[in-house]
Amino acid sequence: MENRVRFKIGEIEFEAEGSAEVIERERSFFNNTILPAAIDALVRTRGAVVTMQDTQRIEIQESQQTAVITTEDALPELTATNPTVDFSRIGLVSFAKSKGADAHYDFILCAVYYNEKRNNVSSFSSATLKDLYSEAKKPLPNNLSMSLSELVKKGLIMEDVTAKGSNPKMYVLTAEGEEFVENMHPIDSKEKKPAFKPRKQRQKAESEYLAINCDDLNLSKYPEIKSLKDFKEKMLLILYIITNEGKGEWFTTADVICLMTDIFGESATENQVNGIFKREKRWFKCEKIEGSNKLTHRKLLNEGKSFAQSLSKDTI
Repeated sequence: MENRVRFKIGEIEFEAEGSAEVIERERSFFNNTILPAAIDALVRTRGAVVTMQDTQRIEIQESQQTAVITTEDALPELTATNPTVDFSRIGLVSFAKSKGADAHYDFILCAVYYNEKRNNVSSFSSATLKDLYSEAKKPLPNNLSMSLSELVKKGLIMEDVTAKGSNPKMYVLTAEGEEFVENMHPIDSKEKKPAFKPRKQRQKAESEYLAINCDDLNLSKYPEIKSLKDFKEKMLLILYIITNEGKGEWFTTADVICLMTDIFGESATENQVNGIFKREKRWFKCEKIEGSNKLTHRKLLNEGKSFAQSLSKDTI
């Protein structure tokens, strides 16, 4: 028995005739290859979104010699309110500009959304964001980890459950985060923008410790940072490790926050760090940074080093 199958989906038509095996092979090839390309062509030429939904009508006519299957799915009315973005033909800077993503938090959301759509990479970390900021030639914020924490609190990103325990932490956009980006648009001066204002950055200098690689720190010689419960212990041990491994000895508040959050994946705030500096003055030598009237940096003295060494029963 010969079979004949005819598909009609809006303006897209397909017809095949032959044995059941031939029909099935041709229909599979049409559905998986030709149909998506045809829909994409309609989208590009008409500037509208076309989605495949359940067919509205299926008519099956059978006879002893011919089986005819006709499927019609009327195309939805074409509108230009939500044009499809061809991510292979747009750069990150242009995409962020098209969304009006000038604010710090807006750019982070736009950048990871773009990276997911353009490169098919849904999971991201602070290291990923550094690359995206570099690609867009935008200055990197001082405390990227704190920005990520704020976006987690807002429900726009979440920790990637498939990458638990990774260092640095891996995140993914939530459904709310994707919707937020898709609804973003440039605004005029009269329109109130639904954006998040970043906290005021008091220290704008980028930390020189951003490039540190944990693999070069011989961490097996030291106590596990995450095993310590007290913030002071974690901070002092990290500064001791950096000093003892010859990676640096002078630290600003921003440097300490960078080391704790971006390098070691711990939480830290400016108030916490400055609180340790004030309460344990004997442990640090403090100097003004040359060329700056306000910024200071500190280095560990022997009493501070002794405290860090005491955190392990074994000699560090």
